[in-house]
Amino acid sequence: MTGALGAYQEGVESLTGLTVEDEVLQGLAVLLKKSVHARWAAVYFRNRERTGFDPVRSNGLPPRYLRLFQQLPLPAEKIPLLKSVLQRRKHLVISAGEGLEALPVTLRGFLRGFALLAVPMLVRNQVEGIAFVARRTAEPSFSPDEIELAKLMVSHAALVASHISLFNDSLEMSVAMARRSDVIFTLDEINKSISSTLSHDKIIETAVERIGWIIQCNFITVLVQEKGALVVQVTRGSGVRVPEPFSRGNRLIGRNLAEDAFDAGESRQIICLSAREGLDLPDASLRDARLESLLAIPLVSKETTKGVLLLGRCEPGQFSAEDIFAIEKIAAQMAVALENARLYEEMRELFISTVTSLTNAIDAKSPWTMGHSARVMHLSVAIAGEMGLDEATTERVRLGSLLHDIGKIGVVDALLDIQAPLSATEFTPMLLHPEVGVSILAPIERLHDVLPGILHHHERFDGTGYPKGLKGDVIPLEARVIAVADAYDAINSNRPYRGGLPTDALAELSLHVGSQFDPEVVQALARHCAKRDLERLTLSA
Repeated sequence: MTGALGAYQEGVESLTGLTVEDEVLQGLAVLLKKSVHARWAAVYFRNRERTGFDPVRSNGLPPRYLRLFQQLPLPAEKIPLLKSVLQRRKHLVISAGEGLEALPVTLRGFLRGFALLAVPMLVRNQVEGIAFVARRTAEPSFSPDEIELAKLMVSHAALVASHISLFNDSLEMSVAMARRSDVIFTLDEINKSISSTLSHDKIIETAVERIGWIIQCNFITVLVQEKGALVVQVTRGSGVRVPEPFSRGNRLIGRNLAEDAFDAGESRQIICLSAREGLDLPDASLRDARLESLLAIPLVSKETTKGVLLLGRCEPGQFSAEDIFAIEKIAAQMAVALENARLYEEMRELFISTVTSLTNAIDAKSPWTMGHSARVMHLSVAIAGEMGLDEATTERVRLGSLLHDIGKIGVVDALLDIQAPLSATEFTPMLLHPEVGVSILAPIERLHDVLPGILHHHERFDGTGYPKGLKGDVIPLEARVIAVADAYDAINSNRPYRGGLPTDALAELSLHVGSQFDPEVVQALARHCAKRDLERLTLSA
């Protein structure tokens, strides 16, 4: 027994240092064969789902039988002797293959030449696996000491393997929990980001960017229904080229997965594009771009489908349930945000239309100013774009420039049509039109942040303007932009006391940079004019 204890001690030390379950089970097979002088040993361990046993780990099995053992799941429920081992949780010696009739003929014939010692692998009195040790029937039977040694080794290996499995399960659970936390955090960030803007394009761009934080994919596109067709709003490719049908602004022609998801109002998948035949152009182009798996999720708001979020990967296979759950949440957030943006845009357009009608009425007081406010607005917005102003500032520029002359409603019509430069007496009422305009618009809360641009659009950069004599950067930026656009249009327009000036308007403005106008604003106007002239030249070529 002393030799057996030494073998056990050696076996314990070799197994305890292992950290991989498979290595423990394989090591057990090697130790069992060596320690009890067996011909071969085989070890089966419960699979992770606990629905059966993983493939065998063995040592000493003849190669021609090894494949049979590896391919054959342990049919414990069909073999009364093995079922007894699992139920009674005690070892059993099986002689000459008795009671193994459920096995294939070839394997049963092989086992008839052996006596088997079957030892259950117990952890907290639960069977986690079973180990077999084999000797030729002509060889001495397993002694009580050998059986006890085998049981000790199997018990220790079962404990080590179970701890490793528990650790791995805990680690995977921690990783899964961390991933779920990341998904929840990201979903919250996306919700905050897309809820903080009413810009249709920004909502889509933000959502597409953030999807890459939580989902590994090579292709993302957002499609929105317009006039009965799905139209591409934005597309992003990572490691793949973007097919032509999915370029921004294109309408998808031909049956496709996105359209199927849109019509059904439910998510749709293609697991392997390359295996599909008869694909129409949209999906065929994605296949040709080396995408294999697709996921299409409808954008649904108020039970109405507004569009589709389409994702693709270069690897075949299904998107996981977790991935689909996360993307569906993002799609739902997008749909609500896009619907809010649409409603806001409709209200905004109605407001702009109302304001435009009002300014047109003012401009119509004189044939010399007809269309002036609209032209100044378009030019001001173009300048704002060249300067890279943010969305909110650009919107203030838009409304301020459209309403900059509304105070002229209080100016006597005759003054607007005098066919000579105004005298000092005649000019005084004109000086008041910025303040009159502000007093008219002040009751409208929606326009409060627009008023500074209207009030100060006649200030001069050197501080000699009106009504407050503000200087340099103290003048609101919107007012500095409107001032340049207003002067540019005035130079190019006819007036009752003169025709449009023959000089180049941009050159004329440049003469007053730093004194009347902000240099940065004039430079932005110059860039806009250069681009406009190039476009006109290209079109005329």
